[in-house]
Amino acid sequence: MRALALKIDRALVTLYAACGAVAAAAIVVIAVLVATSIVSRLLGIYVGGLTEGAGYAMAAAGGFGLAYTFRAGAHIRVDLVLNALPARGRGVSEVFALLLTTAALIYLAFFMLRMVNISWQFGDLSDGSDGLPLWIPQFPAALGFSIFAVALVHHFIAYCLTGETPWTRRGDDLLSETKRDS
Repeated sequence: MRALALKIDRALVTLYAACGAVAAAAIVVIAVLVATSIVSRLLGIYVGGLTEGAGYAMAAAGGFGLAYTFRAGAHIRVDLVLNALPARGRGVSEVFALLLTTAALIYLAFFMLRMVNISWQFGDLSDGSDGLPLWIPQFPAALGFSIFAVALVHHFIAYCLTGETPWTRRGDDLLSETKRDS
């Protein structure tokens, strides 16, 4: 059972890293689209859809970047308050925060995926000059938020099993055999 948990853990960590790579690629796309927009304006050439494309890439970067940055411990946390609490209080507040955040993200991911499905069923199109079916740019953001919800569940389970958060742990997996020295 432990071997299976370690394989799942490593697979999820790899998924989060892949999400980070997709987010980085989306940021490069944003830069290319904005640069193309600037240059085309200077040349007096109209290229439709650049602004919309940059917005879609920004939504994808934001969605896919969430799981990666959470795993890296780069999300904003109120460590000042947490560090003032006794060890048991920190643990309880960590569980409460993870539970609350996980519930909120599962709710958000569900409704984002539902929005994508509704846009696909009704054939909604972008109001911009590109006329793109809306489900196409909505799907990457919804998928990113869904993966973030999975990351929260993953880290909640790992925290309950090990008492450690991913950003206080050395090493790639959360469920490794060795425990950190306190």
